[in-house]
Amino acid sequence: MGDLPPFGPGRSSFIVRRWSPVVRRWSLVVRHWPFILLLLLTACAPATITANTPSATPTAGTPRPVATPTPTPLPAVSPAATPSPTPTAVPAEGGILRLGLVGKPGSLNPLAEDTPAMDRLTPLLYDSLWQVDPQTAALRPGLAQGWEYSADGLSLTFHLPPGLRWSSGEPLTALQLVNSLQASEHPTLRAFSQITAPDPRTLTLTFARIDCAAATAIGLLPLVHPDTLEAAVPVGSGPFVAEGWAGPDRTLTLHRNPYYRGPGPRLDGVSVRFLSADEVAVAATEAAFDVLGPLPAGETPTASPALQRLAYPSGQMVYIALNYAPKNEPPLPPEVRRALTLALDRPAVLSDTLAGEGQLLAGPLLPGHWAAVDSLTPPDYNPAAARDLLAQAGLRDTDGDGWLDQNGKRFELSIRLNAENPLHQKLGWLVSSYYRDLGLYARAEGVPAESLVDDLFTHDFQAAVFAWPARPDPDQRAFWLSTQAEAGAGLNLVSFQDAQVDDLLAQAVAVPGCQPETRAGLYARLQKILAQARPVDFLLAPNHTLLVSNRVRGLSPGPFAPFTWNIGDWGVEIGD
Repeated sequence: MGDLPPFGPGRSSFIVRRWSPVVRRWSLVVRHWPFILLLLLTACAPATITANTPSATPTAGTPRPVATPTPTPLPAVSPAATPSPTPTAVPAEGGILRLGLVGKPGSLNPLAEDTPAMDRLTPLLYDSLWQVDPQTAALRPGLAQGWEYSADGLSLTFHLPPGLRWSSGEPLTALQLVNSLQASEHPTLRAFSQITAPDPRTLTLTFARIDCAAATAIGLLPLVHPDTLEAAVPVGSGPFVAEGWAGPDRTLTLHRNPYYRGPGPRLDGVSVRFLSADEVAVAATEAAFDVLGPLPAGETPTASPALQRLAYPSGQMVYIALNYAPKNEPPLPPEVRRALTLALDRPAVLSDTLAGEGQLLAGPLLPGHWAAVDSLTPPDYNPAAARDLLAQAGLRDTDGDGWLDQNGKRFELSIRLNAENPLHQKLGWLVSSYYRDLGLYARAEGVPAESLVDDLFTHDFQAAVFAWPARPDPDQRAFWLSTQAEAGAGLNLVSFQDAQVDDLLAQAVAVPGCQPETRAGLYARLQKILAQARPVDFLLAPNHTLLVSNRVRGLSPGPFAPFTWNIGDWGVEIGD
């Protein structure tokens, strides 16, 4: 505990005793979360995408599926994409929304439960100091009505509105939030030397070192009553309250929180039913839900006429990792790395794998993010230039077998992927076919998810298909810092090292006052370097789909927040 800062003189010995083991536990989670996502994507992958795996021995110039015309990638959903009301419909207060969620949490504790279903339930039951704009990732008021940084940037103060209460009816104070945040033992608390409550409506966090990403994480942490931190259903202050919770149950009833801040939710309550992925196709044909999903891109079950399809960016970014220092293979020559990026017809890849239901990526941030550079574009499809680069790297077909050789030996490229994920299988096969068109003996190798995790973490791969989620804060130190490139320790899985990138990452997260304009300028420089160097080949971001009843209003999903982020504003329409 020597490097852990204190949190003021009132910190209890109970917290001190619990801190070290929990930090170690959270550190493992933080270090491995991209891999955990791979496992989640395995469970959520669209079953309707069939992996067309090539034979073990590739054939030079193996034909690919003919690319169908590529639909325009869907942007973040705008209000115009919300189902339109019928001419006779009128807004109505009240009513029970019938929500079908894919997956089921083990509890309703947002600090202990890390599943997609709990992520979507959290905005219904719990507040956070900030909200995040689902379309742009910009921070906006949540439980806190205002905030400011000190002149030196070393402290962040949140201001709470008067009259706040927990859903139990007990007054909600800043001191309780201090106790709740401290006892949560979230790893980003290490960025702060003190958390204090100068008065019942003021919460101040003092940095041990300025860390804007840590501030974002703490500001978005679900807030629960400090006396219920370990309960299966903690007391929160969100728009709804759970009517009991029984683990085996497949339904959950939520009613309006009578103590919710502001005008309160429009709905009287929400009836939640938890579905397995196998049940979605049947559930979609029934008129039993007002909102059902989200469904992965490519999954288009036949739906009831009462349900409309609403697609939006999922926030999952899929890449091809190209390792600079494979554990058991020589590194790819720079010319080969560049050739591989020019080998892909990206619009055709999007069309063939997802029927156009997604967005192409030009860099490490999802389009629409407040710090993303809109002018960046994906590399062009240029197989002629790719062949020239391979020739510059000394790769030639010296024995006439159709495959390029290096130093008298056939040049081979293995693309490791999660065999349990149909989308990743399809991508691996399709990408390898483009590489084979260049004369490269490339093959897609499906392995169990656990094996892929180990291969990525130990850098024991040449190339791999994997995914990262788009997080609200643009900080990506864990992925690109040179200090994170150690095999088995950091998340810089491709062993990328660049002193200028290191410097920009350090500057951008430590901007005094965390000014978005200043940070965006630094991240713009960073993105341009990464887009050129391409430590990974940024590929695509799939969409998610909701099936929404004609009577529902107020949905505005986006990639940076759960689609339920504004459920307090949802309503239903009642016809004449």
